[in-house]
Amino acid sequence: MRVSARLPPTGVALAAGGRAGRLATAFGRHASFFAALVAPVQRQSRSRWLSAAAHPEVASPEFPELSSTSSVGAPVDVGGKAVAIMLRNGQAVEKLSKDELLSRYHGAYTTARTVDRTGIFELEMHCQRLYDTGVAVFSRPPEGGEVAPAAPDASAMLRAIGVEGVRALVKREMRAALQRLGAAEGPAPPRDGNGDFQVTLLLTKDTVGEHTPADRGFDVFVYAQPLPYVQPMVDVLALRAERPHPTIKDVQWVHDRQALEAETRRAGVNEAVMFDADGHISEGLQTNFFAITADGALATAPDELVLSGTVRKVVLEVAAQMSIPVLLQTPSVHDAASWDSCFICSTSRLVRPIRHFSVPAFGLTLEFPEEGTVAHRVQQAVLDELRKHAESLDVEASDV
Repeated sequence: MRVSARLPPTGVALAAGGRAGRLATAFGRHASFFAALVAPVQRQSRSRWLSAAAHPEVASPEFPELSSTSSVGAPVDVGGKAVAIMLRNGQAVEKLSKDELLSRYHGAYTTARTVDRTGIFELEMHCQRLYDTGVAVFSRPPEGGEVAPAAPDASAMLRAIGVEGVRALVKREMRAALQRLGAAEGPAPPRDGNGDFQVTLLLTKDTVGEHTPADRGFDVFVYAQPLPYVQPMVDVLALRAERPHPTIKDVQWVHDRQALEAETRRAGVNEAVMFDADGHISEGLQTNFFAITADGALATAPDELVLSGTVRKVVLEVAAQMSIPVLLQTPSVHDAASWDSCFICSTSRLVRPIRHFSVPAFGLTLEFPEEGTVAHRVQQAVLDELRKHAESLDVEASDV
C-alpha cells in the first residue's frame, strides 16, 4: 500500500511504500521537522503517515455522545422509562439538554460517571473540583443571567460549608437524580461501563430565587443520562489553541471551545487536542492527553497546565504499578512519529487509545496499531481499577 502525506507549499514531500520510506524533496523552514518524521518510517516504525485527502476513512464519524442538540427534558421517557433527567435543588425543572444547561448558565461544573449505577468514580476529586472552581467563579460577577438583588454571597457561603459540605450536597443531589432514573434497579452493568450513567453537576448563582435554599447563595443542577458509548479506539485532531485558566472547570470554557468543537464535528473525530506555538500539547477540549515516547515513557503535561482529570489521576497510579516511567512535560507534535502510541482519557471515555492522530496544519495523519501498544495496556489497567475508585452514594443521616 502506498502511503503519502499532503504538505503545505513550503514543506516537503514524503512518500512511502509498505514499511519503506524516502524523502522526495526538502526545502524551506519545515525541512528539519519533516526529515524527523521520515526517520521512524525508515526504522520500520509501526505507525504510518496517511493523507487525509487520499484516505477519507481516517475521519469517519464516531458518534461519541448522545445527540447534544436534541431537547432533553426532566425526565425524558423512552418506552415509558426515563433515560435522562435534570433536577434543580432536587426538583425536576424545565426541559433543557445538557449543552443548553451549560450554555445558559455560568458557574462551576463537573461531569462524573457511575460505577455499577450506585457508586461514583473518584467522587472526592469531583467535590474538590466543584469547591475550588465555585470559590473562584462565584467571586466574579456573572456574564449573563440575573442574580436576585438580595442574593447571599455565594462564594462566602461555599467557603463556609467547605469541601465536606459540598460532598454531602453532591451525594444527596446525585442520589435524587439516579433514584428517579431507577439506577439501582436491575442487574449491575458490565465492567466496561455500558449501562452506567453520566452525571453532570452545575453550581450557579445565575438562577437564585425563591426556590433557592435560604442557607445557600447558589443553585445545584444535576443532569443525568446514560453513559455515552465511545469506540475502543478513537480519532483525534491536533489544533493550535490554548485554554485560559486550565486548572479550574469553569462553564466559560464550554463557550470558549465552541469553534474548536465545530472543527472536530466537521472532521468527524472524537476529540481535539491543543498545542501551542512551539508544538507543545497541553490537553484535549474535554480530555487529558498522554503520549508514549520512543523510550517507553508516559509523557503528559504537568498539573499547572491542565485540568487534572479523575482518570488522569488513575492513569498515573497504574503507570507506577506497571513500572512505566512518567514525564510530566508537554509532548510535542514534532515528535509524534516516534511515539509508540498515544491516548486520551476522561470520565466518560476512561482511556481511549488513539487510532489516527491528525495535524491539519501540516496536512498529516499518523496511524497507530489496533492492539498491543502501551496505550492498550494502560487502558486495560485503568478498567481493572475502576471499582476500587468508586464511592457509594448511600446517604447517611449526617449527610442530609
